[in-house]
Amino acid sequence: MRHLLDVWFMRDLKPKLTGYVEIVRYVDDFVICVEKQQEAQQILEMIKERFKRAELELSVEKTRIVRFGRGADSKGNGNGSGNVKPGTFNFLGFTHYCTKSRKGNFKVGRKTERKRFARGIRKVKNWLKYNRNRLKIKEIWRMMRWMLTGHYSYYGISGNSVYINHFYDAVKRVLYIWLNRRSQKRSFNWESFHKYLNTYPLPKPRIYHSLYKFPAK
Repeated sequence: MRHLLDVWFMRDLKPKLTGYVEIVRYVDDFVICVEKQQEAQQILEMIKERFKRAELELSVEKTRIVRFGRGADSKGNGNGSGNVKPGTFNFLGFTHYCTKSRKGNFKVGRKTERKRFARGIRKVKNWLKYNRNRLKIKEIWRMMRWMLTGHYSYYGISGNSVYINHFYDAVKRVLYIWLNRRSQKRSFNWESFHKYLNTYPLPKPRIYHSLYKFPAK
């Protein structure tokens, strides 16, 4: 991908364009930021042709042009016509969307992609379904701590606190349901479950990656 896309993009394609354009790639996923709509369409066709010559093709599901960025919802900014709401796009497990800061300035918002959120909960459910009768509660708790910490360490970025809190709450509900399926007799009611949580707490959600703090000069 480095020579097929990165080197070709910077050396051959970018110098031919008149507006701002940059590429961000991770493995085989990439996003291209383009200032001018007509050049976005031109870039897309050129990439399709280049991939075709390499006997590759772009994902139909993932590939699209999205109106996004500062002024994307304003009228007559040169990139389109009429009042059109900015779109969203998924990249590296996050849904990126346009929002505003507390001061009313444009800001890129990021939240856990819906499919990734569901996949994470499904992973917890499947693990508990298989292991709930095989392991002691303290061993189950150890794995839950590991799973939650792993989720926070990736998805715990600035602006995503609501969704990592949702994940924490969802894991607690799943844990409560599956622990009560360990035998015909219920292991917990909500009161005893929360008492157990107070005694043996699971890691609380926190932001691991701040996107808006800069080191002091």
